[in-house]
Amino acid sequence: METSENPLQRGEKKHRLRLMLALWLAVGVVYFLLVSGYIAVSMKDRAFNDYMDYVVGLALMEHRPAKEIRSLLLVKADELSIPLQGEQIKVDTKGRTLRVVVDYETDVRVPLLNRKVYRKRFSHDITRTN
Repeated sequence: METSENPLQRGEKKHRLRLMLALWLAVGVVYFLLVSGYIAVSMKDRAFNDYMDYVVGLALMEHRPAKEIRSLLLVKADELSIPLQGEQIKVDTKGRTLRVVVDYETDVRVPLLNRKVYRKRFSHDITRTN
């Protein structure tokens, strides 16, 4: 004897499948938003680190003062929307060695909602010798 599903049971299964698909789609969208916020913050930090490396090399060759190095880094941080204050940039010169240390924290936000979901700490330490 065969048991066949009645149309009501088939409709319930389809409804459950659609509901599960919608749920997984929502989870995927939330994950995508979280990851895109994290990637955006990381890309800004990478650009800042590259610029910092460039400035340290140039400042060492041209014997730039600490105040000028700090100013250049603050302008770039502002350009990249990185929350950085002057006291978070430490410039140390000893003889022919220049060391610049930058520590800061920034919020990882969900792009569409503009909500803070995580606080990421970045630390950069670049030392160059002439």
